[in-house]
Amino acid sequence: MPQKIDDFTIVLSEWTDIAECELKVYAGLDRLWSMLERYKMTAPITIRVLDNQARCIRAIRGNRSQAAGWQLKDEATAVTPPIASEVEPPLILNVQDAKGNVLKMRLQLEVVKPEPLTTHSPD
Repeated sequence: MPQKIDDFTIVLSEWTDIAECELKVYAGLDRLWSMLERYKMTAPITIRVLDNQARCIRAIRGNRSQAAGWQLKDEATAVTPPIASEVEPPLILNVQDAKGNVLKMRLQLEVVKPEPLTTHSPD
């Protein structure tokens, strides 16, 4: 039975190091952008990526232009992020807009079921 995913969960096809990856990874988060529009969140936004212990791994500032869409830039944080080996899923995207509204979404790694083993009979 397939697992049901709610509107507040983003499924990633492969796990990347969110703390070290390039910002272009966030272009694939279509569900996040649609949720920001659904709740009429006002730019600029701040996206904080939190680990399972609520430690901030990364902070990203986003502005939106009509012509170019969302423009993202890393934001310096006062807290030193944990090292990659200490970070365990699930991760949370904590998005705050210019009016102080907060949207929280989970990042979940897609679970791929292994193919069943087939046995071949000798000829």
